[in-house]
Amino acid sequence: MDQTTSGKVAIVTGGSGGIGIATGRALATGGYVVVLSDVSPDRGEGAAREIGGLFITADVTREADVADLVSTTLEQFGRLDVMVCNAGIIGPAGRITDIEDADWTNAIAVLLNSVFYGMKHAARAMQEAGRGGVLMATTSIAAHRTVGGHAYNAAKHALTGLIRSVATDLSPDGIRVNGVAPGHTLTPMSMQVYRDTDAARTRISQLNALGEVIEPEDIAAAFAFLASDAARYITGQEIVVDGGWLECMNRPAIFDL
Repeated sequence: MDQTTSGKVAIVTGGSGGIGIATGRALATGGYVVVLSDVSPDRGEGAAREIGGLFITADVTREADVADLVSTTLEQFGRLDVMVCNAGIIGPAGRITDIEDADWTNAIAVLLNSVFYGMKHAARAMQEAGRGGVLMATTSIAAHRTVGGHAYNAAKHALTGLIRSVATDLSPDGIRVNGVAPGHTLTPMSMQVYRDTDAARTRISQLNALGEVIEPEDIAAAFAFLASDAARYITGQEIVVDGGWLECMNRPAIFDL
């Protein structure tokens, strides 16, 4: 256990599986007390027991739920040092003319509004404590290239701007704000697209320039780094973990130029 993180407290939303539980596990291994949150306790409570943390049910599309999540964490542990806003969905697919308002609104609520709520209420707690802190969000390669549906792309582009803006706002408080942008990663959400695990592994490895399957633990490692003192001068940034997809795929190798 790192003595600099021993006793520090982190919240991870969307924490019952995939990148969320992997991030919770990485932070717990690094010495943090971890609070996992998700909309349903079915898997969340088991995930929290696995990492020795606490599970709190919250619908992060509701500001009151997020406020309660932060306040309950403070009541239980007396502090909050790291907030990872990770909740996500795929959102509606198809042409823009076919997207229903309710589906669009729900996707933006989960992918964007929830991050605003999480950063807002976690920042308040950190400002009152006066110890600084770290706010982070799961962005996406969809913030840099068109991937997925319109709502997903729009929300992830907006997150990049929100991270930069909030980092500027909170820098006088010693609060760092960063994002991690996963590439094609083997998660329960990606399985909704591929449906078959073997097919998913094959396709994901093909979509990564390094030819490997990106696992949730690979994304979690980036979050753990950004939470650490090793990243103490990094703010307003986004780490892309995509196996080289953005920069290397569909481009000639240097020896082909």
